[in-house]
Amino acid sequence: MEDRPIWALRIGERRASEHKLLFMGCHHAREWVSVEVPYLLAEHLVKNADQPPVRQWLQKGEIWVAPMVNPDGHEYSRTQDRLWRKNRRTNVDGSIGVDPNRNYGYMWGTLNISTSSHVPSDPTYVGPRAFSEPETRAVRNLVARELFRGVITYHSFSQLILYPWGYTSQPIPDASDLSTMTKLAKRMQQLIRGVHGTTYTPQQSSQLYLTAGDTTDWTYGEYGIPSFTIELRPDSVEHGGFILPPEQIEPTFEENLPAAMEFIKRIL
Repeated sequence: MEDRPIWALRIGERRASEHKLLFMGCHHAREWVSVEVPYLLAEHLVKNADQPPVRQWLQKGEIWVAPMVNPDGHEYSRTQDRLWRKNRRTNVDGSIGVDPNRNYGYMWGTLNISTSSHVPSDPTYVGPRAFSEPETRAVRNLVARELFRGVITYHSFSQLILYPWGYTSQPIPDASDLSTMTKLAKRMQQLIRGVHGTTYTPQQSSQLYLTAGDTTDWTYGEYGIPSFTIELRPDSVEHGGFILPPEQIEPTFEENLPAAMEFIKRIL
């Protein structure tokens, strides 16, 4: 809407590999730490590109990192309204913003509740149609072109490791896929807790609340790939909510690094 670019960094040796995965951050403008964690992950991979195991991964495949999917909204949260959530679309009723994480095409618009709203002024407004927003179209086009084998998208807050479905309380029908994602979520929980003792809870997305049109429902529903939403620190509003103290950025990254590395190892 304000034409800020969405940058994605491709890390790898360009060997026309089919082994690719994607990390994303900042669908929601106010979730600042969700920018920092994938950015620092990319920095770690680049700095360690000549060291095992990163060197072997980058020889075999590609790791893509898009730290800020919603740059217009993020800039507004930085300069005008710290708790702004949506993008900066002007809606038909004069209100501003669509929630990018309700605008993806899989089961889009099938719910009309407070967490997936059809009211344009609401913070969780799903948009006028699926993929109506430039941000979600950019992700859609990247995923369609690169055909990633796994996706992690970072959000804040609550300390959760979420896997599909979000649109229904029913579990994924494919028992093998469900087993793969639940086991990997539990392994990531163990790895995160092993760094600073912080507990992230693995669960189906709808256990947090129902949502239709979110990123990981779409990447799993459309492409059948392992897809996770990781809700970063803190665990509650009382501990800062969306406004995480800056001194917690580094430890949040540190505890999520081994989980990201495990995800890369499994997918590549």
